[in-house]
Amino acid sequence: MSIQSLLGKFSSVSNTTNRLRVVVQPNSIHFSDWDDSGIPKQVTCDSGQWQNVLVDTLKQAEISDITIDVVLNSGLYQNYQIDKPNVPQEELSLTLPFLLKDLISEKVTDIIADATPLPTSNKLQVYVVGKSLVLGLVSKLNEIKIHLGQVLVEDDIWPRVTKDVERFVLFQRSKGAGYKLSAFVDNRCIFQRTMRGVTFPLTGVATSGLQLDGVALELQRSIDYLSSQLRGSTLHHLKICCDDENDQELASELDQRLSVKVSPLSSAKSDSGTLLVDAMATECFSAINLYPAHLKPKVERFTLNNVALTLVALVVVFSASYGYFAWKNSQLNESLAVIKSQEQEFNQQLASLNQRLAKHRPSPEKVHAVERLKEEIQSKQDSLAAVAKYDGQLQAGYSGVMQSLAQIGRNDISLSSIKMDNENLDIKGLAKDPQAIPNWVNQFKSEINLVGRSFEKLKIARNEQNILTFELRTQEKETE
Repeated sequence: MSIQSLLGKFSSVSNTTNRLRVVVQPNSIHFSDWDDSGIPKQVTCDSGQWQNVLVDTLKQAEISDITIDVVLNSGLYQNYQIDKPNVPQEELSLTLPFLLKDLISEKVTDIIADATPLPTSNKLQVYVVGKSLVLGLVSKLNEIKIHLGQVLVEDDIWPRVTKDVERFVLFQRSKGAGYKLSAFVDNRCIFQRTMRGVTFPLTGVATSGLQLDGVALELQRSIDYLSSQLRGSTLHHLKICCDDENDQELASELDQRLSVKVSPLSSAKSDSGTLLVDAMATECFSAINLYPAHLKPKVERFTLNNVALTLVALVVVFSASYGYFAWKNSQLNESLAVIKSQEQEFNQQLASLNQRLAKHRPSPEKVHAVERLKEEIQSKQDSLAAVAKYDGQLQAGYSGVMQSLAQIGRNDISLSSIKMDNENLDIKGLAKDPQAIPNWVNQFKSEINLVGRSFEKLKIARNEQNILTFELRTQEKETE
């Protein structure tokens, strides 16, 4: 991308914003909506004084420092069809006036031309306007600090009024002008002619029927001619947009007389200027611009003053940056010196603490001796715990048995010997009679420490005093 195109992109930013659209009709000027300003939607004017009226209206509305796009009516420009030249697109606007020198009466240096390719043939549709008209408008607008953005033609805007069809024929009349017929294919005007001999109005009068027959005949001939000239394209729609006419009634009358479908261009009951300015408000793209870039005043950006100011600004920025970074560097150096001093102090403290730590470290012999003593203490503690647990279990078991025997004491039983361990319980004693022994043993079931104990042998005898003795054994001893 060249530096010129890059600068052009930046300079075009202001031209694409704050745009006011203006549509110039034969006896009126229409304005798009503009930021709650006092500019009217429409003002009337004579066809030759529209520039002065436009400037006066903008001045009265106190509007300045904006860009406007102007749409010219067909009475302010001419159109031609020529063969497409082998010229680059960026050079076409400069070459077109010389290609038209045999078709126009003006000097090639006194006109501005722009063109768009026809979708139905290898030709260009060329639009021509007088250079004095455009440059005169630019001069008047500059006096009130308003910039001219684009100069457009209404033939390039009409297809954008309707969205339902892309190929149609338009029968149109603006206030203060005559009737004309235009044909559009793929949003491009491919044909235009003025309908001469047609008197306004076509509806609402007694003589309109006869005149409509003549108009319908001319329209049908033009449609048949266009259909024969188009390559594989036919025109099946005729749109009506005639100011001060009843478009619906006119469309109904022509629909009965023509072989194509006829309908109003828009359902809104608006005049031509309003329809065009509304279409411009929603879509500002246009293929034709009769105020090309080479006619716009050149802005010298690389002047001596601009370069000097830029250099001064750069010196100030670099000086401020250098001062800031120098100050920041001095601050960082001071912080670094403090950190290094702290590091040295901490290293000295670390060396002192390491020396003190070396003095407090025990010898390996003492460490091993302590470990051996710990192991010995742990072993003795484990032994004591085991003995305490075993002794506690025995004490709990023996005391419980003795308490239970005491609980079931009887007057007819007397114990003389008790031998017991974890598994066996051997008892010797005296009994008043033999029946008392099993009765006493049955009482074991009522004591928690005696329940479940059984005896394998019972021995009953009498001693020397003839007293009944007994002996209960849990397990019978083996015979020696």
